[in-house]
Amino acid sequence: MITIDLSIVAEIICVLFMIAFLNSALYKPLRKAIKERKEKMDAIDAEAAKFENSTKRLIEDFERKMREARLAGKEEFERFRAQAKEEEAKLLEESTKEAEAKKEELMGQLVSQIEAAKKELQAQAEAFAMEIAQKLLGRAV
Repeated sequence: MITIDLSIVAEIICVLFMIAFLNSALYKPLRKAIKERKEKMDAIDAEAAKFENSTKRLIEDFERKMREARLAGKEEFERFRAQAKEEEAKLLEESTKEAEAKKEELMGQLVSQIEAAKKELQAQAEAFAMEIAQKLLGRAV
C-alpha cells in the first residue's frame, strides 16, 4: 500500500530537480548538437545541390561546345573537300588541255613525217620503177 507523507514531496522535488538537471545538462546540449548537425547537413546538401547544378551546367555547356565544334569541323571538312574537288577539276582540265596540245603537236609531227616519208618513197618508187623498166626492157628508158 501507498502511504502519502512528506517523503513523497521530497521524491517529487528530487524528480523535478533531476528532470531540470538532466534537461539542462544532457537534453539541451544534445538537442543543440542535433540541431547544429542538421543545419550543417542542410548546408552541405545545399552546397552539394549547387555543385551538382553547376556540374550539370558545365557538362551541358561542354556538350554544346562539342556539338558546335563538330559542326564547325564538319563544315570546314566539307569546304576543304569542295575546294579539293575544284582543284582536282582544274588540274584535270589543265592536264587534258596539255595532253590535247601535245597530241596535236605529235599528230602534226607525225603528219609531216608521213608526208616526208611519202615524198621520199615516191621518189624512190620512181627510181625503182625506172630501174625495173630498164632491167625488163634491157635498155635505158
